[in-house]
Amino acid sequence: MTWADAARGAAILLVLIGHSCPPPYTTAFIYAFHMPLFFILSGLFLQLDAPLKTLWWKKVRTLLVPFVIYNLVLLCSDWCIVALSPNQHTPVDIPARLLGTLTGWRSGSWSSSLWFLPALFTAQWLVIGCHKLGQRLGEHSSTITVALWVLLSVVGVAYCLWVGTALPMCLDAALVATGFLLMGRQWLHRGLSGYAGWYWVVTAIVFAVSAIDNFHSLGGGDHHVDMSTDTLGHPFQFYIAAAAGSMLLIRCCQLLQESDAPLGPQGRLIRQKLSPLNFPLSTLNAFLQWAGRNSLAIYCLHRIPMNLGIAFTNLVPWLNEPTAASQATRSLLLVLFTLLLLLPAVLIVNRWFPWTLGRKASS
Repeated sequence: MTWADAARGAAILLVLIGHSCPPPYTTAFIYAFHMPLFFILSGLFLQLDAPLKTLWWKKVRTLLVPFVIYNLVLLCSDWCIVALSPNQHTPVDIPARLLGTLTGWRSGSWSSSLWFLPALFTAQWLVIGCHKLGQRLGEHSSTITVALWVLLSVVGVAYCLWVGTALPMCLDAALVATGFLLMGRQWLHRGLSGYAGWYWVVTAIVFAVSAIDNFHSLGGGDHHVDMSTDTLGHPFQFYIAAAAGSMLLIRCCQLLQESDAPLGPQGRLIRQKLSPLNFPLSTLNAFLQWAGRNSLAIYCLHRIPMNLGIAFTNLVPWLNEPTAASQATRSLLLVLFTLLLLLPAVLIVNRWFPWTLGRKASS
C-alpha cells in the first residue's frame, strides 16, 4: 500500500515539525494525532497468527535493536555537544541513560527520545496476547479480543491520568496505544474511500474542535498532548482528535496516490481536475513515500542534525523572539536543515548499516 508509506512519511515530517518548536497552535494540532497515527498504521500491518517465535525475533530485530543502537548513538552525540559547550548544556548522566536504554524506561535522566520503539514493541505483544487469549476462550474470539483491547486502553488511560509514572518498556504508553492498534486493525482494512465529501468536512471540524479544546484544557501555551510524558488531557477528546486527525491525513494520502496512479477511468478524472498540480503532487507523493519507507531511520537520526540546527539558529537573535512569525520561521528553517542533512545520512545507513534498522543488506 503506497498510501500507507505516504501516510507514514507525512507522520515523520510532523515529528520533525513538532520537535522544531513551532507556534503553540501548530504544536497542539500535530501532537493531537501524529504519534497515534504511527500506532494506527502499525495496527494495519500487524500479524496476529504468525508463529510466536517468528514474531518475537522480527519485533526484536526491527524495534528493540534500533532502539538500543541509536540510543547509544544519541548518547554519544549528546556527550559531544556537552563537551564542546559545557556552559550551555546540562551534563549527560551516562549511567542513567544506559539503564534507560536497557530497560526502555523514560523517567527523568533515563529518558530517551526514541520511546516510541519500545512502546510499539510492548503494545504489539499486548495485542498479540489478547488475540491468543481470545482464541482460547471460545467461539466469539474476535469479540473477546476487541473487548480485551478496549479494556487495556481504558487501563492505560486511567493509569496516565491518575498515576502518570513511567514504566519499564514504556508499558504505560503501550497500554494507551493498544486502542490505536485496534483502530488500524479494525477499520483501515475496510478502506476510507466510500465516504462522501461532507463526511470529511465534519471529520475535520471534529478534529479541530477536539484538538483545540483539549489543548486549552491542558493550559495552552507550551502544554499539549504528549504520549511520551503520559499527558493526554481529556481522554475522550484525546481519542477523538487522534482518530479524526489520522483518518484525515490517511485519506489525503490515498487521494494523493490516486492522483498519481496509472491512468484509469477514475485516475483520468482526478488528473483532469488537478492538471495544474500534477507535477507538484507527483513530486510530493514520491517524497512522502521515500520518507515513509525510511521513517525508522529518520526517527532514529533526526535529533542529531536538529540539535546542530538549533545551535546555529540560536546565533540569530530575531529567530528567537517570542513571536509567532519568528517561531514559524525558525521551525521551518530547522526542518529544512534537518532534512538536508538526513538525506545523505539515510543513504549511508541503508547502504552500509541496514542491520542497525533490522534490515538485511541489499544485494
